[in-house]
Amino acid sequence: MEWAEKVIVITGATKGIGKGIANYFAKLDANVIVGYRSSVEEAQSVVEELKGKTGNKKISFERMDIIDDEAIKNTINGIVEKHKKIDVLVNNAGISYGGALIPSNDIKKWQEIINTNITGTLNCINAVSLYMLVERKGSIVNISSVAGLVGVERLSAYSASKAGVIGLTRSLGKEYAPFNVRVNAIAPGYIEDTGMVNRIPEKQMSKFSSQIAMKRLGKVEEIAATVAFLASEDASYITGQTVVVDGGLS
Repeated sequence: MEWAEKVIVITGATKGIGKGIANYFAKLDANVIVGYRSSVEEAQSVVEELKGKTGNKKISFERMDIIDDEAIKNTINGIVEKHKKIDVLVNNAGISYGGALIPSNDIKKWQEIINTNITGTLNCINAVSLYMLVERKGSIVNISSVAGLVGVERLSAYSASKAGVIGLTRSLGKEYAPFNVRVNAIAPGYIEDTGMVNRIPEKQMSKFSSQIAMKRLGKVEEIAATVAFLASEDASYITGQTVVVDGGLS
Protein backbone atom coordinates (compact mmCIF):
# COMPACT_ATOMS: atom_id res chain seq x y z
CA MET A 1 0.00 0.00 0.00
CA GLU A 2 1.20 3.52 -0.80
CA TRP A 3 1.34 5.60 2.38
CA ALA A 4 3.04 8.77 1.16
CA GLU A 5 -0.23 10.67 0.67
CA LYS A 6 -1.99 9.25 3.73
CA VAL A 7 -2.69 11.38 6.81
CA ILE A 8 -2.40 9.51 10.11
CA VAL A 9 -3.54 11.01 13.43
CA ILE A 10 -2.34 9.30 16.61
CA THR A 11 -3.43 10.33 20.10
CA GLY A 12 -1.07 9.87 23.04
CA ALA A 13 1.87 9.53 20.68
CA THR A 14 4.81 10.94 22.64
CA LYS A 15 5.79 7.74 24.43
CA GLY A 16 5.35 3.98 24.58
CA ILE A 17 3.01 2.31 22.11
CA GLY A 18 1.80 5.62 20.65
CA LYS A 19 5.32 6.77 19.86
CA GLY A 20 6.10 3.38 18.34
CA ILE A 21 3.05 3.64 16.09
CA ALA A 22 4.10 7.13 15.01
CA ASN A 23 7.59 5.87 14.24
CA TYR A 24 6.22 2.95 12.21
CA PHE A 25 3.99 5.14 10.03
CA ALA A 26 6.80 7.69 9.68
CA LYS A 27 9.01 4.94 8.25
CA LEU A 28 6.24 4.21 5.75
CA ASP A 29 6.54 7.87 4.61
CA ALA A 30 3.02 8.81 5.75
CA ASN A 31 1.96 12.23 7.00
CA VAL A 32 1.99 11.67 10.76
CA ILE A 33 0.35 13.91 13.38
CA VAL A 34 1.67 13.22 16.87
CA GLY A 35 -1.00 13.94 19.47
CA TYR A 36 0.01 15.09 22.94
CA ARG A 37 -1.80 16.40 26.00
CA SER A 38 0.61 18.02 28.45
CA SER A 39 4.13 18.85 27.30
CA VAL A 40 4.67 20.71 24.03
CA GLU A 41 8.43 20.45 24.62
CA GLU A 42 8.18 16.66 24.76
CA ALA A 43 6.06 16.62 21.58
CA GLN A 44 8.57 18.82 19.76
CA SER A 45 11.41 16.57 20.87
CA VAL A 46 9.61 13.42 19.71
CA VAL A 47 8.82 14.93 16.31
CA GLU A 48 12.45 15.97 15.77
CA GLU A 49 13.63 12.53 16.92
CA LEU A 50 11.31 10.75 14.50
CA LYS A 51 12.29 13.04 11.63
CA GLY A 52 15.94 12.29 12.31
CA LYS A 53 15.44 8.53 12.60
CA THR A 54 13.17 8.07 9.59
CA GLY A 55 14.13 10.89 7.25
CA ASN A 56 10.43 11.71 6.97
CA LYS A 57 9.84 15.46 7.29
CA LYS A 58 6.04 15.12 7.15
CA ILE A 59 5.68 14.73 10.91
CA SER A 60 3.99 17.33 13.08
CA PHE A 61 2.32 17.57 16.48
CA GLU A 62 -1.01 18.80 17.80
CA ARG A 63 -2.32 19.20 21.31
CA MET A 64 -5.13 16.69 21.87
CA ASP A 65 -6.87 16.80 25.22
CA ILE A 66 -9.22 13.95 24.42
CA ILE A 67 -11.61 14.57 27.34
CA ASP A 68 -12.37 18.06 26.00
CA ASP A 69 -14.77 17.35 23.14
CA GLU A 70 -14.87 20.92 21.80
CA ALA A 71 -11.08 21.22 21.82
CA ILE A 72 -10.76 17.91 19.96
CA LYS A 73 -13.26 19.05 17.33
CA ASN A 74 -11.28 22.25 16.82
CA THR A 75 -8.02 20.32 16.53
CA ILE A 76 -9.46 17.86 14.01
CA ASN A 77 -10.98 20.73 12.02
CA GLY A 78 -7.55 22.36 11.88
CA ILE A 79 -5.90 19.16 10.67
CA VAL A 80 -8.50 18.70 7.94
CA GLU A 81 -8.17 22.33 6.90
CA LYS A 82 -4.42 21.88 6.50
CA HIS A 83 -4.27 18.37 5.02
CA LYS A 84 -7.73 18.27 3.39
CA LYS A 85 -8.42 14.85 4.92
CA ILE A 86 -7.69 12.31 7.64
CA ASP A 87 -7.19 8.75 6.44
CA VAL A 88 -6.45 7.00 9.72
CA LEU A 89 -7.23 7.77 13.36
CA VAL A 90 -5.40 5.77 16.01
CA ASN A 91 -6.95 6.17 19.46
CA ASN A 92 -4.02 5.33 21.69
CA ALA A 93 -4.28 7.89 24.51
CA GLY A 94 -5.36 6.44 27.84
CA ILE A 95 -4.55 6.28 31.53
CA SER A 96 -4.45 3.73 34.31
CA TYR A 97 -4.24 3.72 38.10
CA GLY A 98 -3.66 0.58 40.11
CA GLY A 99 -5.43 -0.28 43.33
CA ALA A 100 -8.37 -2.26 44.61
CA LEU A 101 -11.90 -0.89 44.24
CA ILE A 102 -12.55 -0.37 47.94
CA PRO A 103 -14.00 2.58 49.89
CA SER A 104 -10.59 3.74 51.15
CA ASN A 105 -9.40 4.45 47.59
CA ASP A 106 -10.56 7.63 45.88
CA ILE A 107 -13.33 6.82 43.39
CA LYS A 108 -12.43 9.95 41.40
CA LYS A 109 -9.42 8.13 39.96
CA TRP A 110 -11.67 5.41 38.60
CA GLN A 111 -14.00 8.02 37.14
CA GLU A 112 -11.04 9.70 35.45
CA ILE A 113 -10.00 6.41 33.87
CA ILE A 114 -13.48 5.76 32.48
CA ASN A 115 -13.83 9.34 31.26
CA THR A 116 -10.45 9.31 29.53
CA ASN A 117 -10.37 5.82 28.08
CA ILE A 118 -13.96 5.51 26.90
CA THR A 119 -15.38 9.03 26.55
CA GLY A 120 -12.05 10.37 25.27
CA THR A 121 -11.95 7.71 22.57
CA LEU A 122 -15.56 8.49 21.65
CA ASN A 123 -14.77 12.23 21.47
CA CYS A 124 -12.00 11.62 18.95
CA ILE A 125 -14.12 9.30 16.83
CA ASN A 126 -17.00 11.76 16.90
CA ALA A 127 -14.71 14.59 15.74
CA VAL A 128 -13.18 12.70 12.83
CA SER A 129 -16.15 10.62 11.75
CA LEU A 130 -17.97 13.43 9.94
CA TYR A 131 -15.12 13.81 7.45
CA MET A 132 -14.67 10.08 6.97
CA LEU A 133 -18.38 9.34 6.59
CA VAL A 134 -18.86 12.14 4.05
CA GLU A 135 -15.81 10.99 2.07
CA ARG A 136 -16.93 7.37 2.50
CA LYS A 137 -13.48 6.15 3.40
CA GLY A 138 -11.23 5.92 6.44
CA SER A 139 -9.95 3.62 9.13
CA ILE A 140 -10.14 3.97 12.90
CA VAL A 141 -8.00 1.79 15.15
CA ASN A 142 -8.62 1.81 18.89
CA ILE A 143 -5.99 0.59 21.33
CA SER A 144 -7.74 -1.52 23.95
CA SER A 145 -6.02 -4.12 26.16
CA VAL A 146 -6.14 -7.79 26.99
CA ALA A 147 -7.34 -6.50 30.38
CA GLY A 148 -10.59 -5.61 28.66
CA LEU A 149 -11.06 -9.26 27.71
CA VAL A 150 -9.95 -11.16 30.81
CA GLY A 151 -9.96 -8.57 33.60
CA VAL A 152 -6.95 -7.85 35.79
CA GLU A 153 -7.07 -7.66 39.58
CA ARG A 154 -6.42 -4.21 41.06
CA LEU A 155 -7.08 -2.75 37.61
CA SER A 156 -10.87 -2.98 37.66
CA ALA A 157 -11.59 0.47 36.24
CA TYR A 158 -8.92 0.11 33.57
CA SER A 159 -10.22 -3.34 32.63
CA ALA A 160 -13.79 -2.02 32.45
CA SER A 161 -12.74 0.95 30.34
CA LYS A 162 -10.87 -1.21 27.86
CA ALA A 163 -13.82 -3.62 27.67
CA GLY A 164 -15.88 -0.55 26.84
CA VAL A 165 -13.52 0.31 23.99
CA ILE A 166 -14.02 -3.19 22.59
CA GLY A 167 -17.81 -2.81 22.76
CA LEU A 168 -17.62 0.62 21.16
CA THR A 169 -15.46 -0.81 18.37
CA ARG A 170 -17.87 -3.63 17.62
CA SER A 171 -20.90 -1.32 17.53
CA LEU A 172 -19.31 1.45 15.46
CA GLY A 173 -17.83 -1.12 13.09
CA LYS A 174 -21.41 -2.03 12.17
CA GLU A 175 -22.71 1.56 12.15
CA TYR A 176 -19.96 2.90 9.88
CA ALA A 177 -19.59 -0.10 7.55
CA PRO A 178 -22.19 1.14 5.01
CA PHE A 179 -20.05 4.26 4.59
CA ASN A 180 -16.84 2.29 3.95
CA VAL A 181 -15.33 3.49 7.23
CA ARG A 182 -13.77 0.66 9.20
CA VAL A 183 -13.39 0.56 13.00
CA ASN A 184 -11.18 -2.02 14.66
CA ALA A 185 -9.29 -2.47 17.91
CA ILE A 186 -6.11 -4.07 19.17
CA ALA A 187 -5.83 -5.68 22.58
CA PRO A 188 -2.14 -5.76 23.52
CA GLY A 189 -0.81 -7.95 26.27
CA TYR A 190 2.32 -7.06 28.24
CA ILE A 191 4.49 -4.88 25.98
CA GLU A 192 8.05 -4.01 26.92
CA ASP A 193 9.22 -0.41 27.33
CA THR A 194 5.74 0.89 28.13
CA GLY A 195 4.70 2.84 31.19
CA MET A 196 2.35 0.19 32.55
CA VAL A 197 4.87 -2.65 32.30
CA ASN A 198 7.70 -0.51 33.64
CA ARG A 199 5.65 0.18 36.80
CA ILE A 200 5.22 -3.53 37.57
CA PRO A 201 7.77 -4.85 40.13
CA GLU A 202 10.35 -7.18 38.58
CA LYS A 203 9.29 -10.21 40.65
CA GLN A 204 5.66 -9.77 39.69
CA MET A 205 6.57 -9.17 36.04
CA SER A 206 8.56 -12.40 36.03
CA LYS A 207 5.45 -14.24 37.20
CA PHE A 208 3.35 -12.63 34.48
CA SER A 209 5.94 -13.48 31.81
CA SER A 210 5.84 -17.15 32.78
CA GLN A 211 2.11 -17.17 32.00
CA ILE A 212 2.67 -16.01 28.42
CA ALA A 213 2.71 -18.93 25.98
CA MET A 214 5.55 -17.39 23.98
CA LYS A 215 7.53 -16.76 27.19
CA ARG A 216 8.41 -13.17 26.39
CA LEU A 217 6.97 -9.68 26.43
CA GLY A 218 5.68 -8.14 23.25
CA LYS A 219 7.48 -5.40 21.37
CA VAL A 220 6.04 -1.99 20.57
CA GLU A 221 6.87 -2.60 16.90
CA GLU A 222 4.63 -5.66 16.90
CA ILE A 223 1.67 -3.55 18.01
CA ALA A 224 2.51 -0.83 15.48
CA ALA A 225 2.70 -3.36 12.64
CA THR A 226 -0.75 -4.67 13.57
CA VAL A 227 -2.14 -1.13 13.59
CA ALA A 228 -0.69 -0.52 10.13
CA PHE A 229 -2.20 -3.75 8.84
CA LEU A 230 -5.68 -2.90 10.15
CA ALA A 231 -5.38 0.61 8.70
CA SER A 232 -4.33 -0.69 5.29
CA GLU A 233 -6.26 -1.93 2.27
CA ASP A 234 -5.04 -5.42 3.13
CA ALA A 235 -7.66 -5.35 5.90
CA SER A 236 -10.41 -3.87 3.71
CA TYR A 237 -12.93 -6.57 4.72
CA ILE A 238 -12.21 -6.38 8.45
CA THR A 239 -14.29 -4.15 10.71
CA GLY A 240 -15.69 -4.25 14.22
CA GLN A 241 -12.99 -6.68 15.30
CA THR A 242 -10.49 -6.79 18.16
CA VAL A 243 -7.13 -8.32 17.34
CA VAL A 244 -5.41 -9.76 20.39
CA VAL A 245 -1.62 -9.35 20.37
CA ASP A 246 -0.51 -10.95 23.63
CA GLY A 247 1.81 -13.85 22.80
CA GLY A 248 -0.82 -16.39 23.86
CA LEU A 249 -1.46 -14.93 27.32
CA SER A 250 -5.24 -14.97 27.06
